Amino acid sequence: MRVFKLIRLEIGFLKKSIALIGVILVAFISALLSVVSVLLDVPDGMYAGINEFSNYHGLQALGVKEGFAAAGGTAFGGKINGLTQYCTITGTTSLNISAHKPASKDDEEDTEVEVAMSFTGFAVLESMAEQVFAPYQQYAQSATYAFPARAGEICINKSVANLMGAKIGSEVTITADPYFFGREDITFSDREISETYTVVGYLDNTSISRYNGLHSKDVYLPSAYFYLIPKADPVYTSLYYYFTDAKTLHRTYLSLTHSGYGVTLSGTISAQISNIGMAQALFGAVTGVLAILVLFILYTLIAIFFRQRRAQICRLKLLGARNGVIAAVYCLIAIFLIVVAIVAGSAFSMAFNVYFIGLCGRLFRKFSANFISNFRPVVPAFLLLFLTVYTLLLFFFVVRKIKNTAIAREVRNE
Repeated sequence: MRVFKLIRLEIGFLKKSIALIGVILVAFISALLSVVSVLLDVPDGMYAGINEFSNYHGLQALGVKEGFAAAGGTAFGGKINGLTQYCTITGTTSLNISAHKPASKDDEEDTEVEVAMSFTGFAVLESMAEQVFAPYQQYAQSATYAFPARAGEICINKSVANLMGAKIGSEVTITADPYFFGREDITFSDREISETYTVVGYLDNTSISRYNGLHSKDVYLPSAYFYLIPKADPVYTSLYYYFTDAKTLHRTYLSLTHSGYGVTLSGTISAQISNIGMAQALFGAVTGVLAILVLFILYTLIAIFFRQRRAQICRLKLLGARNGVIAAVYCLIAIFLIVVAIVAGSAFSMAFNVYFIGLCGRLFRKFSANFISNFRPVVPAFLLLFLTVYTLLLFFFVVRKIKNTAIAREVRNE
C-alpha cells in the first residue's frame, strides 16, 4: 500500500511530464496500431481480389521431378527440353518444332522473307490426365479428337500431325534437337532423349479456346500444339503447379525462393504479387520507424523521471528504500501510461485505418473493394506485452543508475 501511495504522490509531482509524454505516446501508438492493421489488411484484400479474378493460380518450379513438393500446390504437368520443346518429332517425315532461325526481313523491297514456325508441347502427369483433360473432352467436335490417358500416349494438332505424317494409331518419335545443345539459356536434363509415343487422337485447339473463353476463371492448362504423358520420370525443365489460394501461392513462392529453388510465376499473378510485396515493404518500413519512435519515447519518459526526481530518489535511499522498489515506482507509472495509451490508441487507430485504407484504395484501385479494415485485439495485446517487457528492461537500467547515484552530493546540492 505504501508503494501505491508513493506512486500516486509521484504522479502528482510529474503530472505535466506524464501528460505531455502521454499525449505523444497516444499519437504514436495510434499510428503504429493503425499501420500494423493496414499492413495485415491490405495484402489480405489484394489476395481476396486475386482469388475473385481467378480460381487457379500458377507457379512453375524449374529443373525438378514430378515428386517435388510445393506446399499447397498441385502439380499437373510441365515442359521438358528435348521432349516438349527444342526437339524433333518424326512420323513418316521429321518436323523441328522449335525454329532454328528467327524470321528475318531486309529493308529492301521485293526481298523474300524467311518464315520460321515454332510449335510448343506440354507434358501432363499420368495421375492428373483425367482431371486435366476432362473439361475439354466434352467440347470436342469429333471422336477423332482425344487426349492421352496413359504414359506413352500423345495427341497432336491435326495440321501439325499432317506436316509430320502422323495418324491416329501410328507412332511418332521425339528426339532432342542437337541444334540447341550448348546454348547457355537452354538446358537439357538428358541430351540423348529419344522416345516413341502412340498418337491416340488429334488435338482440337478450337474446342480448347472455346472452353477457355467460357471458363476464364477456371483455366490452368496452357495452350499447346500437342499433349503427351511422359514414359519415364523425367526432370521437368519447368514443372507447373496450380494453387486455389493466392496467399498460399505467395507463401510457397517465397519459401522456395529463399531455399534456393528456381521458381517463376505467370505474368498476371507475378505483377499482382509484386504489388503485394511493394505494399508490405512500404507499411513494414513505416511500422518499423513508428515502433522505434515509441521505444524512444518510453526511454525518454524514464530518463525524465530520473532527471526530475533525482533528489527524491536520494531521499528515499537515505530512508532505507531498496533500489528495486524505487525503480519499480517509476516503471509502474510508465506501464500505467502504456496501458492508457494503448486503450486510447486502439480507439484512435480505427479512425486512422479509414484514411490509410482509402489511401491504399487509390494506390491499388483494382482491389479497393476488397480492402476492409479489421480490428484485431491480438495486435494491441501483443504491443502491450512487448512494451511491458521493454519497460522491465528499462527497470534494470534505472536500478543501475540509482546504484551509482551520489546520495550525499545530491542532497547537499539541493
